[in-house]
Amino acid sequence: MVCGGAGVEKVVRTVEALRGFITVSKFLDEAQKAAVEDVLRDCVREANTKVDDELFGKGRSLPASECEKEPVVPKKLAPDWRRHLGKLKHTAAFECIERRLAERFPENFSIEPRLRKDEFTQEVLLTDRRAGSLKPDIVIHFARNITRIQCIYDLKFPCGYAVGGNPWSDEVIAQMRAYGELGGECPPSLVTPQLGVVRR
Repeated sequence: MVCGGAGVEKVVRTVEALRGFITVSKFLDEAQKAAVEDVLRDCVREANTKVDDELFGKGRSLPASECEKEPVVPKKLAPDWRRHLGKLKHTAAFECIERRLAERFPENFSIEPRLRKDEFTQEVLLTDRRAGSLKPDIVIHFARNITRIQCIYDLKFPCGYAVGGNPWSDEVIAQMRAYGELGGECPPSLVTPQLGVVRR
């Protein structure tokens, strides 16, 4: 398994080196980055509303008292409502983001790439190795070069009626600090349906 991961990383480095000769990679400018963040805000809000409306009725959502209970649905994606809804809403948001960003910035974004830093070179590598790797929700990067990171975004879908609180739990802070170690020109950001793009 480790050999397979190393092989994937070597192929990725080779492909990226070849692409360097035939295309000029570039970051998104500030206006383009703002357009990406508008899409992320809209898609996260739409996904949150769509899933809640389908499961609980239009304009309704799950009460906080139910979030840790087992979901009463034919196909459970997780043992409790919080994680079950999170998976459904992530899937809906990813579909929306993929569709809308592909129209304008098809070469500058990736959804859930698995990345790690090489312990010796400190280079960021695309990998299929789970150990020591991270899988951010959305990465904005150099055109056709996932490992040249511009910004990282993580989608968060709070559960329950009382969802306006501070999203920066100790666990989230640690997660975003780890993403920050992958590099980029901006600190990793959260995207929530209630608060939009949130930076600490």
